[in-house]
Amino acid sequence: MLTFAPGLKSHQTATPAKHPAQQPPRRHTPNILPFTFSQIPLHSPAKYDSAVEAPPEATQETPAPTVSSPNTTPAQSGTVPDVITPPGKGKETGGGPEEPAEDKPPLKADDAFPVVARITLNPNPPAPALQSGNKTDPVVSAITQGALSQPPGKPVSPFGAESFEPTFTGISYAFAGGKCNITGTFNPICPWGTASGGDTDVPSATDPVVTKDNWPAIKADLAPGASSPFKSPRSTYYSQSLVERHEKFHGTDDNGWVTSSGLAIIKASLESRNVSNGLLTAAVEVAAVVEIARLKAIEENLKWYKGTGTAHDSYAGEIRAYADGKPEYQKLADAVEVQGRKLATPPPPPTAPVGGVTAPSPPPPPVPHH
Repeated sequence: MLTFAPGLKSHQTATPAKHPAQQPPRRHTPNILPFTFSQIPLHSPAKYDSAVEAPPEATQETPAPTVSSPNTTPAQSGTVPDVITPPGKGKETGGGPEEPAEDKPPLKADDAFPVVARITLNPNPPAPALQSGNKTDPVVSAITQGALSQPPGKPVSPFGAESFEPTFTGISYAFAGGKCNITGTFNPICPWGTASGGDTDVPSATDPVVTKDNWPAIKADLAPGASSPFKSPRSTYYSQSLVERHEKFHGTDDNGWVTSSGLAIIKASLESRNVSNGLLTAAVEVAAVVEIARLKAIEENLKWYKGTGTAHDSYAGEIRAYADGKPEYQKLADAVEVQGRKLATPPPPPTAPVGGVTAPSPPPPPVPHH
């Protein structure tokens, strides 16, 4: 039989087991992987200890087939399930008018990868070398960019938030020329949502919410700040449509990052790995390196969004989004003032025309004679 020493794949060696002469050989291959590929928790964000419990030993004896040499059949090609970002586990913007967004720690590949240790994936394997017919090949990627998706309805605190939750779909791999060619599509998915936080929406300057008495307060709440990040106070009043514009801007901003930098980062992450072409391990290891690339994309996107900022209002992505909305906020605030003053000014007395001709003024009072 084959016994596998625990540890990284590069350190595993296959050795023939010794059996008593009077007993038939025993196979443990049904429990080399104590799970099916569909059961692997590729997307679990939970942290796991580095010491992973070893797979249980087989309890059933099965006859060993007659083979000339174990593990001599390498994988040639295949597909793996889509690699997704679970809802709420991507980069996230947000924060109310007073509180900064949550400053999450950088994501690490090992945080989301309990399966790596169990399948003995080596993130930094040595140069490819034959090991019992099972070799590791460097990765060559051909990942294309999918269309931006911005699903609404994300639960948020006031006034809004957006997430970067990308996926890889259509993943396939093929071993050729000493390389593992991985193809697939990287899809930038940016859910967003808004919330009033109890504030009153001002849909337009002519909406009945604007009165002759409250227009100064509305204008003050909507007018952008005089300095960066040009953020409106929104203490009592806000604009639902402009908050939506702000969150959608974050999505298109993220999509621009994918085009300019993200795909190159993903390609570099994938091609920094080697994977085994073993028949039982190839699909699992390909899924593993794609998952690592997904986490790398989220981590680098978060760094780009923050820039050199240290709090929500100083993050580079927020500065870009507030600057984009500044003209629209100013336009609405100015229109509210025009409408409010109009409502506060009493109309002039009517001078109704008579027969198309303005009615004559009444005669002056008679002057008394002495």
